[in-house]
Amino acid sequence: MPNPLNLSDAADLIDVSIQDIWLKGSDKESRQFEQFFNVESGVVDYFMKDSSLSGLGYAGRIVENAAVTAQSPVQGYDKTYTQVQFGVLLSFTKFMWVFGIKKRNLTNITDEARKACTDKREQLCADRLDNSFSSSYTVNDISGNYAVTITGGDGLAMISASHTREDGGANWNNRITDGTTVNMDFEYDALKAAHRTAALIPNPQGKPTNVGLDTLVVSRGYAVDNRATEILGAINKGWIAGSADRDGPFATPAGSAPGYKIIRSPWITTNTLYWWMFDSSMKGPRYGLQYKESQGIELEGPNLVFKTGEVQYKATMMFDLGHNDPRGWTGSKNTNAT
Repeated sequence: MPNPLNLSDAADLIDVSIQDIWLKGSDKESRQFEQFFNVESGVVDYFMKDSSLSGLGYAGRIVENAAVTAQSPVQGYDKTYTQVQFGVLLSFTKFMWVFGIKKRNLTNITDEARKACTDKREQLCADRLDNSFSSSYTVNDISGNYAVTITGGDGLAMISASHTREDGGANWNNRITDGTTVNMDFEYDALKAAHRTAALIPNPQGKPTNVGLDTLVVSRGYAVDNRATEILGAINKGWIAGSADRDGPFATPAGSAPGYKIIRSPWITTNTLYWWMFDSSMKGPRYGLQYKESQGIELEGPNLVFKTGEVQYKATMMFDLGHNDPRGWTGSKNTNAT
């Protein structure tokens, strides 16, 4: 894209034979990421670190005249969030602004700078799921490529079969499995396997975490989305998916009324067959994906370049993404294999 935009780069704007010119940009500003990220705004520090301290394990029996057995909490993992600035600049020659943009009443093109930021934010948030089985990935944008480490407090990928436990106990797993098949494709049996996987996630002291999966995240329009719509749609109506059996449907979470929510993301574009489930009641500062924002999206301008008359607008934002403790989340590569 030329910078600044000049008349020869958009000649239709000054073509008097063309009566109507439409601005075709983003339809709306999206905030879908808030449905699966815990959002914290108003951050005032460049670096922000969180940690945790576990509760206690189980109490023990005390025989007559015996001392109560002592127990201590366990130190959790640390996670540092570092603010990153993102932005975009719109620039027009004076001739383009006067005879093209203003004459055609397209001054709302400046809103596209803001929308470019909202779309980038959605993409970066979705990338955390798109690459959730990896410890790092490469971001591609207009400023160039750069590597991002996306491990949690335990130094592992968000979805892993070998998450370490804070008290040094046995590792735990949040890759969806029925005990035999790993990374199951999304079918009715895999839905049950997801709940089995969640039920086996321990807290830092080895006690059950009590995860109740109720929300599915998929790439919009792909096979998993279509099948999930069929299966969860049937369950939410009280039917057994893909079956003529007269048993009751598999409810979620255990002991509550049936009902699943599906988040369909158009920004998950690489691993479109992956799928994830999480407990929405655990979405908060302790568990899951975190969005730490020091500056929301701000549109600045116009700035006039004195020598040339060039008109400039820019939009910027500052935040960081990550997770410390992925308990509450499960995921599958949809491969029926490791």
